[in-house]
Amino acid sequence: MATKVKSDVRDIVTTYLRDNDERSSDVERPARCAYKHVFDADDETGADESPSVWRCPHPASGAADRCLFHRPVGETRPAAVTEALRETIADPERPSAFVGGSFERIDLAGLTLADDAPLDFRGAMVKGDIDLRDAALEGPLRLDRVSVGGAVCMQRLDALATVTCRSLQVGDRWVLCESRFGERFDATGFSAGAVVATEARFEGGATFRKGVVDDDVSVAEAQFGGPAWFSHTRLGGRLDLGNVACDRRLSLAHCRVRENIVAASATVDDGLSLEHLTVDGELDATRLTVDGGIDATSAGFGGRVDCTGLTARDGTVDFTHSAFDGPVSFDNATVEGRALRFRSARFESGAASFVRATVTGGLDLSDAVCSADSPVRVVETTVGGSVVCDHARFGDEVFCSGVRVARDVDFSDCTVGSLVFGVEIEGRLDFAYTHVTDAAAFGDTVVRGPARFTSARFDADPTLTEATLGDTVAAYDMSVEHAGGQ
Repeated sequence: MATKVKSDVRDIVTTYLRDNDERSSDVERPARCAYKHVFDADDETGADESPSVWRCPHPASGAADRCLFHRPVGETRPAAVTEALRETIADPERPSAFVGGSFERIDLAGLTLADDAPLDFRGAMVKGDIDLRDAALEGPLRLDRVSVGGAVCMQRLDALATVTCRSLQVGDRWVLCESRFGERFDATGFSAGAVVATEARFEGGATFRKGVVDDDVSVAEAQFGGPAWFSHTRLGGRLDLGNVACDRRLSLAHCRVRENIVAASATVDDGLSLEHLTVDGELDATRLTVDGGIDATSAGFGGRVDCTGLTARDGTVDFTHSAFDGPVSFDNATVEGRALRFRSARFESGAASFVRATVTGGLDLSDAVCSADSPVRVVETTVGGSVVCDHARFGDEVFCSGVRVARDVDFSDCTVGSLVFGVEIEGRLDFAYTHVTDAAAFGDTVVRGPARFTSARFDADPTLTEATLGDTVAAYDMSVEHAGGQ
């Protein structure tokens, strides 16, 4: 009932002020604030008589032609403005709209509003902080294009309706710890010194796209009931997603992170987007669980990538065209989707390790390039599809031991430093046109389908005595050329 009363009264007040603003009246009333806010093309339109102009509905202050909320900060007392602001918001007969206002600070800590009318601060200038700690709001909160010189404090804020903070500028930290947002949270185009949203609940999902953060962003242990978008955001520090729970998609596409990303023990239910992500530091994705696949095409990682204990289901884990400047670990990983893919990926430094991994689909390293400092180790790993490494360049060792492949292995047209190949293959082995520049050992290798070594080249005698080849073997033009031509 209170909601309808405030809405009806607000309409009556707005209509009265509009109809009588420039007319004489026998009824004495306070002069209306003269402030008008002109929205630009990127803003949502206002609700006043012009679609692009908002007019303040509040009465002017004393002899001034503007209300307390639109007078210059130097002409008002902060305590008086705070008191008037709280009184206005709590009064169901007055609109809670302060578009383009000027404030020393906004203090609404502990405020409870059972009304679903919007609380609107679009385009406001705040010299100090915004304090919404422990506030409870049933209506929408609008902080679009607000400029804050200090911090924005939203700890334990309970906001049931939409919260929009598009192009919000925060000079200091933006704190959302333990807050709950019942509908969509939109902070597209924001900027802040740091963002702390640990244990926050975004029940309708959240958008932090196109943001700029000078230091760290932490959403550790946060819950996202809808999509979580961080794409195209630049971070000067680290991104902490540890123990995050996402019911929908999580996107870090096109982000730039100067330090590390932590996603340890996070859960994502509808796919993880990492395409074109650039991380100067490390990626800690240990025990990460993802349903719906991981798209990390054309990503760049400056430090260690640790996916130990990763569980990925119902999709492809795709690092095509990605670059790794540090070691990569998929030890004890489980990929239950179509493939674990590293097509045309570059491994510059440190080992690429796949120890006791399980891949129900295929493992694809075709056209991959591994430097002389990047050995590849595949140990006690099971692949339910095929292993494809054609046209790959391995500058160091490829060590495979206790590997089981349910279908084929395509190792054709590769260059390898040294090779240890202990693989049990249910299908065929294609080793044609491959060049091994050091030792090659095929001990404990079992090939149940045909094997092809056509035009393969070995710079040292390959060890094949312990290999079991159960079908036809094609070795035309295979050559062994010892160093020095002997």
